[in-house]
Amino acid sequence: MMAELSDNEMDRDEELIPKLAAAATHAAFLRSVAAGHTLVMAKNGVLVRVERDGSEIPLRAATAKHRVKAWEAFRIRQLSSS
Repeated sequence: MMAELSDNEMDRDEELIPKLAAAATHAAFLRSVAAGHTLVMAKNGVLVRVERDGSEIPLRAATAKHRVKAWEAFRIRQLSSS
């Protein structure tokens, strides 16, 4: 049987969720780079390709061309090699 949480305990636990999500996202990024994958990410309003060696190549301004709904899959056709 699980003990019930007080409102304060529940609030404290809920405040941890964004911190845990940020830590998990950062850990996934580090694992991907360490595995030698090339990544694309938004940084300071610019789409940036992060190469295997950690170098960053700006691709273009990150503009909102497409609305993506939560849990909706989408495909990226091709990155231009500019």
